Amino acid sequence: MYHKFTLYRISSYIPKYSLSSLYFFIAIFSVFFLSSCERDDCSYSYTAYEPIFMSYDEFRSVPVELQSPRSLDKVGKIYFYNDYLFVNEINKGIHVIDNSNPSLPIQVGFLNIIGNVDIAIAGNTLYADSYTDLLVININTVTSPQLIKRIENTFSNQIFGNNGYADPNYGIVVDWKETEVVANYNCNDNNEYLEYDQHREGLNSGIAGSMARFAITQNHLYTLNGDNLKSYSILNPVSPKMKSEIKLGWGIETLFPYGANLFIGSQRGMHIYDLYEPSQPKFISTYEHITSCDPVVVSGNTAYVTLRDGTNCRNGVNELHLIDISDLSHPSLINTEAMTNPYGLGVNSNYTNKMLFVCDGDAGLKVFDVTNPSNVEQIASDESINGYDVIAHQNILMLIGKDGLYQYDYQSPQSLKLLSSIKTK
Repeated sequence: MYHKFTLYRISSYIPKYSLSSLYFFIAIFSVFFLSSCERDDCSYSYTAYEPIFMSYDEFRSVPVELQSPRSLDKVGKIYFYNDYLFVNEINKGIHVIDNSNPSLPIQVGFLNIIGNVDIAIAGNTLYADSYTDLLVININTVTSPQLIKRIENTFSNQIFGNNGYADPNYGIVVDWKETEVVANYNCNDNNEYLEYDQHREGLNSGIAGSMARFAITQNHLYTLNGDNLKSYSILNPVSPKMKSEIKLGWGIETLFPYGANLFIGSQRGMHIYDLYEPSQPKFISTYEHITSCDPVVVSGNTAYVTLRDGTNCRNGVNELHLIDISDLSHPSLINTEAMTNPYGLGVNSNYTNKMLFVCDGDAGLKVFDVTNPSNVEQIASDESINGYDVIAHQNILMLIGKDGLYQYDYQSPQSLKLLSSIKTK
């Protein structure tokens, strides 16, 4: 009899060339398995991931430089600063786009940063992760960026892709090799096979999307190191000084600064921290929800949170939550809207009516009038776009998605006007 299941992330913790160690884990797991088989030649298979390493010396010798523009491919997060868009190419670097005319964006180059996922900008200084390191890059001239400083081992709890951690003593994980492993067992051992889900203010600064793990406010840079929050003083932008590191708990995902507070999205809820002393964030409260992936944005006395299942969130829900934060110590749910599979979101409050833009997976981009949080109304949508995150700024909606970069004029939000797009290859 042949049984197949996916073993979730077990090999992610095993060093290179030690795949055989998995059989030890499987042997341990097997005591919990039950089976109705009566033969003694049964087998099962599972998907294992073997890390592919690069030495630290080789990783740090890769030049950080602006190269010729290249096609968008596996795009990630988006950042807007001084009429430029910075679009992450996952683990490869940043597309730099002159967006002074959103109807005609111009790709000016590709900033090569191996292992990059997040960025933030303040005072013409760009901060970027590069696998385990934090890079400080001068972009006083955007077309001629200069690496000023590399702060090594800043992100010691780095997760590499969707496949978990690997032993850092072996180097940097630059990829994962997927292997299908078949193992035999005795059918008479009464084994049960489990299915694991594989998918599991201060310096002038830019605007990040809601999926960001970097945030800048009050002359401080905040970064997530696994589930830990690190704060850096950037009074001298080219020389960040780490001030504190706080353990936040499991499942931490996103950062969103608003006013004198920091809102942190996690799989179990939205955490609120006081930045009265920006070097030492102080916990205020948590709005708890069912385990789900959770980015958050804030405007006025309302926080907007999207919850979704899939990937690491497994049994979550697909909803939009509107949360009253007029009393930060006691955030409370105002309203809930059913969604399909929401990711990033953005809010604009420059109008009499407050608009919320939500990337809802295959259901497309959705626009909601959230002027009255108790009575939310969907007023527009574009079902052709599978979006990941958005930035709403001065009538322009910048959206990064599976198929590329899209920009809309939303002066009339009921009828979004597509201004331009740069498609992925």
